Amino acid sequence: MLRPHLIIDAPLAALAVAAAPTLGWGPAAAAAVGLSAGIHSLAVAHPRCSLYGRVIWRIPATTTVALTFDDGPDPEVTPHLLDLLAAKSVTATFFLIGANAARYPALVRRIRSEGHGLGLHSMTHSRWFCAWPSARVRRDLEDNRAVLSDLTGEAPPDWFRPPVGLRNPLITRVAADLGLTLLTWTANGRDTQGGTDRAILQRLSPGYIPGGILVLHDGVEPGRGPARTACPRLTAQTLEALNARSLTPGALPSSRGFDDGGRD
Repeated sequence: MLRPHLIIDAPLAALAVAAAPTLGWGPAAAAAVGLSAGIHSLAVAHPRCSLYGRVIWRIPATTTVALTFDDGPDPEVTPHLLDLLAAKSVTATFFLIGANAARYPALVRRIRSEGHGLGLHSMTHSRWFCAWPSARVRRDLEDNRAVLSDLTGEAPPDWFRPPVGLRNPLITRVAADLGLTLLTWTANGRDTQGGTDRAILQRLSPGYIPGGILVLHDGVEPGRGPARTACPRLTAQTLEALNARSLTPGALPSSRGFDDGGRD
């Protein structure tokens, strides 16, 4: 857990000491702290950065593009989305918030009965998840797994996408201890931030590549709103864009024994 800090902070501290006679202790220390903060911020937030441990942001480069949905299920949006996917004979992977899943168990069962995959997305999608101590992170993920396993009668999912995609060494260690595979994305529509359909689809377009992982949102965090009513419409347009590029949308492969070809 300390390795990322040692390989970054220790050399920067040594550089600060070496530079202090020339720059002065204050400026040298400030420069080292600033560089360290910048590097660690990148490691926390960038979906492709593996400084804090392996993270999957792309699947093997076949013609398949992984279609994933976060923050559900939602009683207003998810049924329409499932209808669309069924009409197009497309499967996807749903990263479910545990509290939402517990509230709408029939939707969870429908998702599985129609052949879609499931992933963990924490119990409440707390914006403070990345600041929690490891014991609380572990308890949350164990509860998220238990909810989905109890509702489906199946082994719990092994894919885990952290809330907002943020992670740190504690989250990485807990996930590894629980046998979870951390996954982010190739492109995120960021539809939770609003914007026109065109703008959201433009954000997704870098993921229109073999092995890309796309993210849209069919649900909302408990206590927040409104529902993501644009999700089915955006999904339909995304499917059209993939079809135009001869790419096949689908669910994520199994995380058991997953090999991403070294792209972590």
